[in-house]
Amino acid sequence: MHAPDRRPALAALLLGAAATLFHVYYAGHLALSPQEAYYWEWARRLDLSYFDHPPLAAWTIALTTGLLGDSERAIRLAAALHSAIFCAFFWLSVRRLFGARVALVALAAGLAVPLFALGQVIITPDGPLLSGWAMALYFTLRALDEERPAWLLAAGAATGWALLGKYTGALLLPQILLALLLDPRGRRMLRTPWPWAGAALAGALFAPVIVWNLRHGLASFEFQTQARVAHSSLRPVLVARYVGLQAALVTPVLLVLAVEAVVQAIRRRADPAFRMCAIFAAPLLCLATLVSPFHWVKGNWLAPVYPTAFAAAAALALAGGWRRRAGLAGIALALAGSVYTHLVPVFPAVPFPARDEGSAGWRDLAARVDAERARLGADTFVAGCNYKVSAELAYYLPGHPRTWSAEIAGDHGLQYRYWFDPAALAGREGLLVLDPREKHTCERRAEACRPLVALPPLEVKRGDATVTTFELWRCRYGEPPPAPPGLAAAPAPR
Repeated sequence: MHAPDRRPALAALLLGAAATLFHVYYAGHLALSPQEAYYWEWARRLDLSYFDHPPLAAWTIALTTGLLGDSERAIRLAAALHSAIFCAFFWLSVRRLFGARVALVALAAGLAVPLFALGQVIITPDGPLLSGWAMALYFTLRALDEERPAWLLAAGAATGWALLGKYTGALLLPQILLALLLDPRGRRMLRTPWPWAGAALAGALFAPVIVWNLRHGLASFEFQTQARVAHSSLRPVLVARYVGLQAALVTPVLLVLAVEAVVQAIRRRADPAFRMCAIFAAPLLCLATLVSPFHWVKGNWLAPVYPTAFAAAAALALAGGWRRRAGLAGIALALAGSVYTHLVPVFPAVPFPARDEGSAGWRDLAARVDAERARLGADTFVAGCNYKVSAELAYYLPGHPRTWSAEIAGDHGLQYRYWFDPAALAGREGLLVLDPREKHTCERRAEACRPLVALPPLEVKRGDATVTTFELWRCRYGEPPPAPPGLAAAPAPR
């Protein structure tokens, strides 16, 4: 009997470890993105959940910063932690589906694409969603392969983990149920208590989000459902944006191979491995495609589609033919794209639309605001006209002071709304900062600030190109103007 070939497992371990260590090193060399600073703000006000998303990203940031301080690298260790969990369970899952060689190729493709490469650096709710998604897939596969339904309890726990990351994790429950229904082993398991106990455990883990929503008038649930529907309309141009974003984040060749693999997995659904790939990829892909003419589908929303799509694509590619050649070219192109996206924030000479450079200028803005604060006195408050400015200033101003957001001018400040206390600002002198890249914010600032005195603006450059020109005002705060009808209940979704 031949000993099992351990080389693919060792190669996968080295590949995942090298990618993780590189991104931990890289994470300390660029400023926080606005979203990361915003989630860091959540992390220093721990709660059961938050207005925009469930809490696991913030809870993980609180863990890493509690151990290592508030540096950019410490905050982003939360992303590295979830990415490492994802890589391990993705490898284990694909190995069960198609074998070690396919698993290694699928992992290489996943680590190469900009979407997942950036996900190893930037902490967002997608990190815990994907780590939970990969765990749920693995434990479901293990339950079926070993015909041990007790593993479905672990699948339920993983589903709860994913739901604590992002609401998209709710898709896992019907997907796991479908996987069980379409497999004779799974149908036998459905006659045991284990699948239902797993679903109950997922619900129990998600309970903090439910409790938060009950305490806040179901605000987060409404924001992610009714508000998105209310801001939807038929705009065919959004389809081009949808496809373009996916092509940029996954790169064109691997995008085509991934979508083609999902189609092939549906066609080959009689094969249990391809059937699982279809079940865990096709629903979200179809849903996003159907929604795309009516609503802007963000580039990261399809992230859970690609793990099993890449698994099916790798299995098809290793069978030979045109897919093998296209796959090699696609991984090389994806790696080049990831190198480019990593260079953009740290080397201004690299060509990139300056307006879209999200990490540029925040340290300069904080230095300017700090100088203005010194002139006005120790009691000066600082407010941004949206959550991005507010969160970045909270992080980069000395001492990490409390900042305020668009709610001071009667707009919806997202999570900042729940931290707002008008009485704490009444009569105080402060600074108001607007980033003109964010439209229709603080338009009623003159009603809240009397007087409102314009200060010299701050232009931020990337090489010779202008990123943005921050507008600043001195503000003596009175009270927030009344919110327009419907604003408090249905802010425009981000």
